[in-house]
Amino acid sequence: MNTAQENHQTIFLVEEDDDTRPVLKRSLQTFGYRVMVALDEEDAIERVGGGGVHANLILINCVRKTLEEAVNIGRHIRDHASSDGHTPLIVIAEKYGEDLAGTDEKVGENDWFTYPEDADQLRNLISRLIKAASAAEAI
Repeated sequence: MNTAQENHQTIFLVEEDDDTRPVLKRSLQTFGYRVMVALDEEDAIERVGGGGVHANLILINCVRKTLEEAVNIGRHIRDHASSDGHTPLIVIAEKYGEDLAGTDEKVGENDWFTYPEDADQLRNLISRLIKAASAAEAI
């Protein structure tokens, strides 16, 4: 499957770091996703307020926050978005030990921490969660 040509899913990216934001956005677009960007929690809440934004997945890069703080921010954003509350949420860990590199950890019904070793790991997790959410919506 040629992801870049066949994918019409949208990722809502919350990325505070000015250097990382364009790189991560470009990577997601290369994977074939449409990407909406927010600079921080406040910007994200503003963008999703009123239900005008629909995303298939929320992706947060954890900068200067604990993973728990970042997942709570993601849940807060999801609560304000036009979703059924089941939109998948991924928090990218900023710092972690070697033992966690390359792993993903489920921390809620649709909430995940990822400790990426490479871009393929992130792409595979995103794809898997969006497919599962789409299948659940179809039921």
